[in-house]
Amino acid sequence: MINGLYSGSETFLEKARALYPDFYETEYYPLPESLPTDNELWHGKSFILDFGTHIVGYLTLSMQCDGDPGSPLEAVFEFAEDLCEYDPRPYTGGLSSTWIQRETVYMDDPNAPFVLPRRYAFRYVKVTFPANTNYSVKYRSCVVRGVTSADMSAVCPLPSGTGDFIRKIDEVGVRTLKNCMQSVFEDGPKRDRRLWLGDLYLQAKANYLTFKNTDLVKRCLYLFAGIPHDNGGLSSAIYQEPILKNQGWILHDYALFFAGTLKDLYEFEKDPEIVNELWPVALRQAEIAAEAVSENGLVNTAYYFVDWCGPLDKSVAAQGIAVTMLKDTLFLAGVAGDNDAEVFLKGQIKRLEEALLKLYDPDVGLFRGITGQISVQSQMWGALSGVLDSVKTRALLEKITTDKELCEVNTVTPYAKHYLTEALFRAGLTEQGAEIVRDYWGGMVRAGADCFWEVYVPSDPDLSPYGDKRINSYCHAWSCTASYFIRKYGLK
Repeated sequence: MINGLYSGSETFLEKARALYPDFYETEYYPLPESLPTDNELWHGKSFILDFGTHIVGYLTLSMQCDGDPGSPLEAVFEFAEDLCEYDPRPYTGGLSSTWIQRETVYMDDPNAPFVLPRRYAFRYVKVTFPANTNYSVKYRSCVVRGVTSADMSAVCPLPSGTGDFIRKIDEVGVRTLKNCMQSVFEDGPKRDRRLWLGDLYLQAKANYLTFKNTDLVKRCLYLFAGIPHDNGGLSSAIYQEPILKNQGWILHDYALFFAGTLKDLYEFEKDPEIVNELWPVALRQAEIAAEAVSENGLVNTAYYFVDWCGPLDKSVAAQGIAVTMLKDTLFLAGVAGDNDAEVFLKGQIKRLEEALLKLYDPDVGLFRGITGQISVQSQMWGALSGVLDSVKTRALLEKITTDKELCEVNTVTPYAKHYLTEALFRAGLTEQGAEIVRDYWGGMVRAGADCFWEVYVPSDPDLSPYGDKRINSYCHAWSCTASYFIRKYGLK
């Protein structure tokens, strides 16, 4: 280690608390055509309200009795981001079923407006009255108080020549980011509701071109810096409730994205003060990642996420991530004026690059994992690492976009698809990158997405890394970057 463990964690938490955001509220009402017409709702009857768009907020329902109620009114609320969540079959997923948005309440005064205290993320709400009461009720009104820390007035409109479909994709991307911007950049407002470093890295990129809320980015960075593990390493995610704490899952790629996020913030604001404050945190993540590198110069893929993809050989992608993020850390060392760290980081980058180059197959012009596997993930991170010259980088990206059968494994998530798209744009393959935005993110729009989904494989619409697609997030932070590409590269 160069500087050892960093100190000042409580100071970081104080700064995070000081940056707690203001919230913007909007009232939403269900579409008129979804309002129930049955005036005798009771004993198993139900209705579904459609709000016409994805909302994060608090619901108030008002009903009216047909007489004096002699008992409480029981109501079951089932919230859904997507209609697939109303599948009546038993839940078979690996994640806790308590993430399924369902609440049973008892209204002592059925004629009084009832406010559900819990925040929900949804477009649809199904209300069922299961009890056998001595009275029936009819629908009177429903309103949702939508909440976000994103200021829609800060978003600049797209240029006048932008096509309608690109505008629609951008609208969905902006809504996805907006609904994930709460007291932190959440990964998904329906499930987890956590601050993840991998999601934050991508959300911040989209935020700079839309809401420009740098204070929320800083708050998230300070939160991570304020609760490190004993060795100074950062968790991949942190919980805010019921208490602020680390998650036990530690991933080196996510920890290294702290430096990438800090670098992007500096490039947007050009303020060296926060770099100097958080530089020891960023450096420590690089040191920890370097300590786990084997004698042959390869990172330990067990500590790298890359993508939700079981058969993926992560060796190239993980190596490419480490190289890319250590280069970002080297940039920060220059801003911080840490000469010793610059020497250390240059040595580590050289070591990792040499190992990565050994995984490049010059005969086919592509990267192969240590098992020989050729994957999209390997090519995109090999390209982003900059280990090849621009000619070879462009050539390998042209190969995999022209001949989609070359790769044995493809991306599963919009998170991974972001890095392929970024690699294409950086290599000057603008039309290929734009095609992914239109076909992939646009594919979700064509399928009816109000916000972009956590997982999307066009050929396998029921895919879920958790064993049941009903638990998938249909408004997910890492999927918002279509708006980033549209705005950064001027897509029409």
